[in-house]
Amino acid sequence: MASDLGHDPPPAAPRQQGLDPGTLWAIRQSASMLARDRDAFVRQLHYDVTGLIPESLLPPGFDTWDFCDRMAQALMWVALTDQSPQVVADALQQLGAQNWVAGFPGAQYASVAHALIQSVHYLSANIWSTSTGSAWISFFMWIQPHLLDGAEHAAAQQAAEEQAAAREAEARRAAAEFEAARVAALSRGHTQVVSNVNIERVASLLDDDDEDDNGGLGQIMLGMTRNPLRDPPRRQQ
Repeated sequence: MASDLGHDPPPAAPRQQGLDPGTLWAIRQSASMLARDRDAFVRQLHYDVTGLIPESLLPPGFDTWDFCDRMAQALMWVALTDQSPQVVADALQQLGAQNWVAGFPGAQYASVAHALIQSVHYLSANIWSTSTGSAWISFFMWIQPHLLDGAEHAAAQQAAEEQAAAREAEARRAAAEFEAARVAALSRGHTQVVSNVNIERVASLLDDDDEDDNGGLGQIMLGMTRNPLRDPPRRQQ
């Protein structure tokens, strides 16, 4: 299941906490600046994430750059969008599902939050303050439950699909075994039918269709079954 794919089971998600207007205003001010050079934000986030999360904690072949690119794009969108809370929640759950499918362990989102604070602090040093850092922490704590919900839903969906595939495979195996047993039974029945054939009846049927005056094929067959060939008599010396 998930462990076979290198996933950690997603931890239980806390309840969503709302953002107060002051926090949202601080986040938007900072995010607007970061959005001017999105590539720089992705590079810095990647640098900080790889510095905080050892490769040993990620599945083999995990694409950290792709993960950071997804996260940076989502963070900027959530911070700046005017979409409804439900639309935002749905988008974050889809992101959480994508991250889980890619193999990201949910327990490492705390390290992502730490990396995010470092990246924003480095890229917005001119406007950084303690309140800005607190706003970003609150912002990520508001986002994280949706990411974990998406991971849980993806894990549950995969488990259901695996169970359905297992049931289908078992049904195919049972059908194949039944068919094999049926064929074997028919084969045994066919052998018995052949052994019980009435040779005289077959011979008469063959003779009905034989127009040869010198003796029909049926009679020859019948004679062969009744009078097996004997060795020819030996000549007298």
